[in-house]
Amino acid sequence: MRREAFITGAALGVEDSVKIVADHGSGRSFVTVIDDAQYVELAQEIVSAISKRARGIVILVNAITPETWRDLAQEFERTLTNLQLRQASFVGISAGATLVQNLALENPKLVRSLVIVDASLRPHPSLVERILDEVESRLPFGLPLRLGSKGFNVRAFAHRLRCPMLLVSTRRASVFVTRELQSLGAVAPTAWHVRLNADDSSGEARELCELLLAFQDTPAKCPQKNLQEAV
Repeated sequence: MRREAFITGAALGVEDSVKIVADHGSGRSFVTVIDDAQYVELAQEIVSAISKRARGIVILVNAITPETWRDLAQEFERTLTNLQLRQASFVGISAGATLVQNLALENPKLVRSLVIVDASLRPHPSLVERILDEVESRLPFGLPLRLGSKGFNVRAFAHRLRCPMLLVSTRRASVFVTRELQSLGAVAPTAWHVRLNADDSSGEARELCELLLAFQDTPAKCPQKNLQEAV
């Protein structure tokens, strides 16, 4: 599959802001969600590997921001309804993680497992938001500084994410993003953090796909366990 064909593939989403750009294979469904062009190649590699054994779907969405994420989440769910998925495993890359994490909170029966790649706790946080997040994380009473905020921050809901969740850092992940994933793994009840060892795109994609497929053997309802038991 050429990169150009992957990006400009049939847009089957209900709105232009949410597009299905790949849908290949059959059987158990794996849905990858991206909003960042730098991860297109990785998403392409995932669906190429997954489609040999299952159904691989990639959904490209417009940039996810505090102002747009709720509307995009609604369009995302409508797109999934059109796909007639009863249950799927979801891969959220970068800010795409916002939509799959929100889905796991709002419609947990649809989510078999989550794989979160290079994602911070909120989509594309600004420097000011990062500073406020750091201050709030050290306060004893939750998140008191921005009670009226419209932005998504998974920190406040992590304890409610009960499906198996694999948190992955790639070579693209900054120190900040890696720290965010580690902090999410510390509070989510069934989450584990790993860092990919590959130093090129192709090897990185192969390593991630192997982890993704192995992680599906983790029971959908499982107690907290160590990473060796999970993957």
